[in-house]
Amino acid sequence: MDSRIKDLGKDQRIALARIVYDLIMADKIIDDEEVVKFAKLFGEENNRILFHQAQELTFAKAIKLLTQPSDDNNDNEVIRKVHADQRRRQAEKAANIVSETASSDGFCAPAEAILLLAIDYFLKKNNATYTKYDIQSFKLTDIFIGKRFVLYVDNNASSKSLEVEQNYDLIVNLLASIGFQFIYIPKIVEQYKKKGLEMFKAMSMYIFPDIPEDKVEDVYNNIMQMDTKSFVKDYLNEKLGFDIICARPSLMVMLGRSSVIGKNISDKGLVYETNANFLKINIGEEKVVNVVGDLIHDFNKFVTFNFHIDFNPAKDKLLYHGIHKAFFRMVALAKNNPQQYNINISTNLHAVFINDYKLPLAKGKTAIYIMILCRSFFGDKKGLPMKKVFKTLEVEDQERLQTQYEWICAHLSNNQEVTQLSPLYPNVVNRISEIRNAIEDVVGSRLIGEIQIGTGDYITTIVSPDRVTVNGIPIKEHPDWGTFM
Repeated sequence: MDSRIKDLGKDQRIALARIVYDLIMADKIIDDEEVVKFAKLFGEENNRILFHQAQELTFAKAIKLLTQPSDDNNDNEVIRKVHADQRRRQAEKAANIVSETASSDGFCAPAEAILLLAIDYFLKKNNATYTKYDIQSFKLTDIFIGKRFVLYVDNNASSKSLEVEQNYDLIVNLLASIGFQFIYIPKIVEQYKKKGLEMFKAMSMYIFPDIPEDKVEDVYNNIMQMDTKSFVKDYLNEKLGFDIICARPSLMVMLGRSSVIGKNISDKGLVYETNANFLKINIGEEKVVNVVGDLIHDFNKFVTFNFHIDFNPAKDKLLYHGIHKAFFRMVALAKNNPQQYNINISTNLHAVFINDYKLPLAKGKTAIYIMILCRSFFGDKKGLPMKKVFKTLEVEDQERLQTQYEWICAHLSNNQEVTQLSPLYPNVVNRISEIRNAIEDVVGSRLIGEIQIGTGDYITTIVSPDRVTVNGIPIKEHPDWGTFM
């Protein structure tokens, strides 16, 4: 183990391992020199344990662990200042170790460079009185938000917004020179306002073909009413579950994604969650163009090579990838009243949608969730029996449960022949855990109490059948689904 690592506490070593791991994986290439460097830093015998512990941390938490105080409650101001200086030197030492690891293969790709830049900014360029730079990690849903972009955030429509308006093309081209898109919501709104509703309707077949035609005009109207503040609050925070709080104008720089070990274990082992990592730059009293210029200048000091991509297309061109694609998906899938919920079983799309968000489950687990709904609405309304109760049932009742499960799976496959279908029992308990996680991911904390499935010998739901449809038809009125139980 490197002597500098020995000086760090256990939590700091784990945090540093997380950061070094993300840096190694950033360019999607595991280089021999990087692997050797990691082993020399942390010691070969502890590598596997350290890897597991490190992957329980988000990138943001790992960075901040390097600067947080240990369990020191000393009230002496002098001693606290000494300890603060020690932590600052420790953080700078960690930043140097990370930089050495990145340069061990003699090459620094753009994906590595932006991580190094963020680490350098946060660990070396913040001070005790003003946090200009922050690192934030947010768990992602199934909506892909893109890889390399800079989002302007301003909750108060300050004078900085006017500055961005006046220098928009310059900022776009400056960031494009290092391969980043610049996202300024008012410009996106302006672009589609110029196209008009009829052209937007025509384009909607390409943008979101799975959205009902009668919703397209609502999507357009929602875009027309959007500003930067509402995009962050209503879509990034409310719909995606981010927690972006910007009291002052800021730039959110997408650093990339990383996997974190989740809290639950499925029947297939560990569950990983994907997080989006951001560098937040508070603009303060500086000129926006100057902040962008410094970002580009410092980025180019790290990167081995660079290239130019034109992300500023002609006015009649539609960008539909990365964050631009996510923009449309979020607006299209957002409900006007987020305090209400609707559940639709779509046999055409082979999935369940909660408030138009797809429940990210495989067909078998989707069928189990539907069984819980149906057995809570119809028959004895007890719900789905768990393994303990299932064993006590008559053979005829056990077979009926399997038949109902296969019937739902067949309908989710558009009545095609179902092959390689796992039996409903005995592994239903493990699948229930995954269903709960999926519901929580899609719904979030606001409605989880109304939608989440229960616990016990019978799994039920308090969801009202009035809020459940099958291909748009109320489930209790459907000629097939209202009677099959």
